[in-house]
Amino acid sequence: MRISTLFRTRGGQPEHVRSALWTLLALGGYFPLALLGTPSVLDVNGDMLVVVAAAQAVPFYLLRRNPIAAWYTAVAVALALPALFPVLDSDPWKWPPLLGVTLIAAYANLCARAPRRLAAGAWVIAPLLFWFSSIPAARAGWLAALVAIAVVADITRTLRRTRQALGEERELTEAEKHRRAVLEERARIARDLHDVVAHHMSMVVVQAETAPYRLTGLTPEATADFAAISRTAREALNEVRGLLGVLRSEEISADLRPQPGLTELGDLVGAAVRAGADVAVTEVGERRTVRPGVDVGAYRIVQESLANAARHAPGAPVRVEVEYAPDAVEVSVVNAASTNGGPPAERPPLEPGAPEGHGLTGMTERANVVGGELRAGPTPDGGFAVWARLPTHAAEVVGG
Repeated sequence: MRISTLFRTRGGQPEHVRSALWTLLALGGYFPLALLGTPSVLDVNGDMLVVVAAAQAVPFYLLRRNPIAAWYTAVAVALALPALFPVLDSDPWKWPPLLGVTLIAAYANLCARAPRRLAAGAWVIAPLLFWFSSIPAARAGWLAALVAIAVVADITRTLRRTRQALGEERELTEAEKHRRAVLEERARIARDLHDVVAHHMSMVVVQAETAPYRLTGLTPEATADFAAISRTAREALNEVRGLLGVLRSEEISADLRPQPGLTELGDLVGAAVRAGADVAVTEVGERRTVRPGVDVGAYRIVQESLANAARHAPGAPVRVEVEYAPDAVEVSVVNAASTNGGPPAERPPLEPGAPEGHGLTGMTERANVVGGELRAGPTPDGGFAVWARLPTHAAEVVGG
């Protein structure tokens, strides 16, 4: 079970903590004040004074959790107390002072938090209650105050709901942007893989069709097998090209040239250096041929990382490291902060996550499509690092 399901928070505090604090306030703050203030208005004492004070504390306690119940409970207490206990002639009010404050608070709370159809009853009850319970000279003022409270509370409620709706819409928009970025990057990956597959399938077709002319002594069965290989390869190539036609946008023309890989990494870094970047490349392990998806993916990750470093940290030194492990290719690109001027920091212990931004999203998809992983995050010196591990064996690819 997730922690968030055990503790629902409001304002950064667990819900049970806030409830406990509110209960403590009602018992330790409101209740003693009600005990002290009630005898100045109502002729009540002894054990009944405790009951009257507790009755006034109930609507106050309900304010936080149930605004509707808090309002109607406060109204019921305000009507019941003058009917059950004599009101002292020296006081113009029929309620204890704290109960009057609770009535106003419950009224404002209901107008601000409850739907209009439920708050409409309070709009009628509150003016009547204060009209018959206050002195004639104060009635007009109370009516104006109640109308003002209702208007301000209603505006506050509308603004709060508008902000909430805007926040939800913003989250949906960000989720949609992320989803579109993922789909677009997958389409680009499909185009890259198509170009790689098309190149190798074309070589299969050529070798199968020229085999009868290059090899002597072939039996009719062997010649027929080579023809079947050629025919199957052509059909597969046509299927791949047909699928690509669905993915390729009108703005991008077909390019059947083999996609770049790690062998072209020197040219990529050279272009970055000529553009003014300070890039150092290190290769660990013996360079070897890897499957096309890993080769293209590693190249594209380095390419996007160098572009991000030039965009966000111009002039900062960048270190590119490619490690040929026994079962994978690991790529890391680390740049220092643009204002630091020192060498890039060592690779940080990055935590996996869903990085933001279209470039990082694309790099993540590049790693995921071959069953690898990618981590990205800031370095202690204020720079940024990208690390990816791409397995070289197709059996390690995780479908999804």
